[in-house]
Amino acid sequence: MRITAYLAWSLENTGYQGPAVERAKQFIESHRSAKADSYTLAVLANFAADYGKDRDFARQAMQQLLEARTEKDEQAWWNADETAVYATGASASVETTGLAAQALLKWGGASGTARKAMSYLAAKKDASGTWGTTQATIMALRALLLAADKGASDVRGTLEVMLNGKTEEKLILTPENNDLLHQFVFKELDAKGGNTVVIRFEGKGSLAYQVVGQYFLPWDKKPENEPLSIEVAYDRTQLAQDDMATATATVRNNLPKAANMVMVDLGIPPGFDLLSEDLQAYVEKSAGQKSGRLEKFSLTATQAILYFDSFAAGDTVALKFRLHAKYPIRARTFRSRVYEYYDPEVSSVARPVQLEVRQR
Repeated sequence: MRITAYLAWSLENTGYQGPAVERAKQFIESHRSAKADSYTLAVLANFAADYGKDRDFARQAMQQLLEARTEKDEQAWWNADETAVYATGASASVETTGLAAQALLKWGGASGTARKAMSYLAAKKDASGTWGTTQATIMALRALLLAADKGASDVRGTLEVMLNGKTEEKLILTPENNDLLHQFVFKELDAKGGNTVVIRFEGKGSLAYQVVGQYFLPWDKKPENEPLSIEVAYDRTQLAQDDMATATATVRNNLPKAANMVMVDLGIPPGFDLLSEDLQAYVEKSAGQKSGRLEKFSLTATQAILYFDSFAAGDTVALKFRLHAKYPIRARTFRSRVYEYYDPEVSSVARPVQLEVRQR
């Protein structure tokens, strides 16, 4: 039903005039009694909203979607065990809520819930201005753009930002700047005690805001019970110019289920080149494997980015690669990381290693 609704929704948006969309609607109506997950209901609701020829069909689809929501205070959201791109956890909730919010905004019959869904999406934005994964970010942005298009408010007034009781920033919001991102950075904070941020706004309209903090943990504070784990070991850490060092990256899936679409970022030390033929050899060696298959890789100046199809529950993969020391240097490797592409919270980071190259 999810696939049928998704394809019918796609065809409807292309302007297709053939019989397939109507047949898809009939199929969905005949299977509506089947238990559907929140993600499927969100896809169905979007198709129903864009179909636009049957009010009862749209109302029933929206009602099912509304019944599946979770609501608390001023936020509403939809949870999903897994989306069409294997997203789980928080990423799946954002992606599903973004889809649901689009459907509700297009329908227009549950503005209160739509507003609460938008509050949820705004609250889940990360410090980089995204929502963790590609698909979650796309769905959240589409919902936000649709909301802005349907109810663009003219915000005007004065914004004041206070830190620990003292006014640090003031901003006059006008039609010329009220749709821009305004960022304020405070560096002089008490790291050992608490800090209070107060945001005051006087004027017309309402604003979304975000307070973000950044901190660092010592490398020896490795989390326990990691869902995925990664270790990178080197056969030697002291070598001469033009020597080769061999590294072994060991990745393990500690989950009781398969980890899908796994990314591995291998940090390359400054002053070294990674020999790509080692990675290419592993691509060819792992072809056809059901677990630990390396689909492709790409190289940057600081890391090798590896794309694995999946890791079976409890599976471990050891990947060897060589590094060429180009010139004398003493430096730490860039960090290495493993994570699920559509659920970055399922991740692990390997501690950097210091390498020293002497002049030959």
